[in-house]
Formats: sequence, C-alpha cells, structure tokens
Amino acid sequence: FLKRFHAESYLVLSWAMDTHDVGRGRGGVEEALKRLRPIPTLFVGIDTDLLYPAWEVRQAARMAGARYREIKSPHGHDAFLIETDQVEEILEGFLP
Repeated sequence: FLKRFHAESYLVLSWAMDTHDVGRGRGGVEEALKRLRPIPTLFVGIDTDLLYPAWEVRQAARMAGARYREIKSPHGHDAFLIETDQVEEILEGFLP
C-alpha cells in the first residue's frame, strides 16, 4: 500500500473530506441537497458507521429527495468494502 500511495496524499485527502461543506456557497446544506431532487439519487448508510452515522445519511437523503438504503454490518465505516453482497443488492435495486 505504501509503495503505491504516499502517506501525505492520504492526509490531504482525509483533510479535504473532513473540511468539505457541501452547503458552502450554495445557501446551506439543505439548499444544496435540494438541487439533487430532479436526479435519481441513492444514499447508502451503514448502521454501525461512526464517521458518517446512518441517521445523518438518512437526513441528507430526505433533503435531497433521494432513496435511502442501509447496510447492516458490524464493520462500521468499512462495511461498504466488506459487505459486497449487500452493496450489490442495493445497487441492483437502484441502477437501471
């Protein structure tokens, strides 16, 4: 992993994700997410995710008028990498 990906790159990427505000310059988070309403959109939460709690993802989906699905897993934030059967089922139910 370290041979392919410089550690500082990970720090910069992590900082960018932690400090990004989707509502900045767009009238706030709710106004920004409302712009997604005409677009078929899917938000996927994970019941044990501490980084992006499922209730926050569900709330964002409501603001966006999006579908919401939830992965059930003891693996927290990394569940989307581990629970491939659930991810596949969710995507198959959403994608045409």
